Amino acid sequence: MEVTIPWVDAFWEVKTERRRAYRLYYGTTHWVAGLAHDKKDRTWYRIYDDRIAQSYFVPGESLRHIPFAELTPIAPEVPQEDKRIEVDLANQWIQCYERDRLVYTARVSTGARLDGGDYWTPPGEFTTFRKRGSRHMAAGNLASGYDLPGVPWVSYITPEGISFHGTYWHNDFGTPRSHGCINMTPQSAKWLFRWTRPLVPTHLDELWSEVGTQVVIRA
Repeated sequence: MEVTIPWVDAFWEVKTERRRAYRLYYGTTHWVAGLAHDKKDRTWYRIYDDRIAQSYFVPGESLRHIPFAELTPIAPEVPQEDKRIEVDLANQWIQCYERDRLVYTARVSTGARLDGGDYWTPPGEFTTFRKRGSRHMAAGNLASGYDLPGVPWVSYITPEGISFHGTYWHNDFGTPRSHGCINMTPQSAKWLFRWTRPLVPTHLDELWSEVGTQVVIRA
């Protein structure tokens, strides 16, 4: 499911006096594991957080179910070897090809020099070997790190965690500003998630594969 309002607070328990767990923002995606009702009989969704292996609750009206029609693969008939993603670090663009035909392009934000150090997106050839529709990403401390629940449409290209993913905390695409990942709008990341291999069944929160769509990153 995804958040459909500017933000909503998630709580550890459904009660009158609640303890806030996280603030969840528009466009984030979450794996809903159940329902609950409060004393006023309002519906709450129970979200399972993959990073901390705990659950928290949000009001039902703040989320929408992502229908199967929005998750069907894009161009599944095109052979795996005929799809290719090119990332231009100098110009902060990605281009997606089927054979030699450009089918999608978008601005991105890649790794940058930040207060906590240098976080560069590595050039080279990779594949989208691991994918998940939602990920709680966190690293470092409050001063130089990040803690971002519900990062949407994640397609990993390195075992260390470099990935394409949707980004809800900035709109500065075209400028390097990430910790090494390739930041995209949630809409672009969702398109890439559906177009690339492996194809993730809707009942799985994550899929690993020995093969994936080719990714070429150029400095």
